[in-house]
Amino acid sequence: MTNDQRGLSLIELIVAMTVSLLVLTGVGTVLINAWLAQEDVTTTSEATTRGQLIGSSIEKAMRNALGFKVAGSGGTELWVWTSLGGARSCQGFRLAPGESLMSEGAGPLGASSSWASWEQDVVQRSGGAGPVAVFAETVPGKTVTYTFDIRTESAPVRFNGEASVRSTPGAEADNPCW
Repeated sequence: MTNDQRGLSLIELIVAMTVSLLVLTGVGTVLINAWLAQEDVTTTSEATTRGQLIGSSIEKAMRNALGFKVAGSGGTELWVWTSLGGARSCQGFRLAPGESLMSEGAGPLGASSSWASWEQDVVQRSGGAGPVAVFAETVPGKTVTYTFDIRTESAPVRFNGEASVRSTPGAEADNPCW
């Protein structure tokens, strides 16, 4: 046989397979890391959307509030007497461990009310001295701030906001919510 008809030797075949294996391992690692990063971005984006929905609902209820009250242990509840949609109703927002709850109706808010699960993985933010109040009345009878986190696999998404009553509340005497 002549030299140009011999084909590959066993050593050349092993070297080619090793180089191919290294290249394929590198490409596979890049693809897996890209997939994991995309999954992380997707969960963070979904958490951001859910948090914006919660904040928007709180702000919408407060804009149309006739009165409001921060309740619950550590400021974990916001009770709003609202004229949203033209009719007067009671609307409540509660942060329970790992989820947010919402209640809406004509009757009083509190332990006897039916609180429906609203969003999952919503948690109270921790501060240096313990948990931070979810709801705090910053301007009495006028403004409330809210603070919460939504858990994701990588890092919590943090939300802060402030909601003010547009009109001047004053119909506290016939308030059916609390």
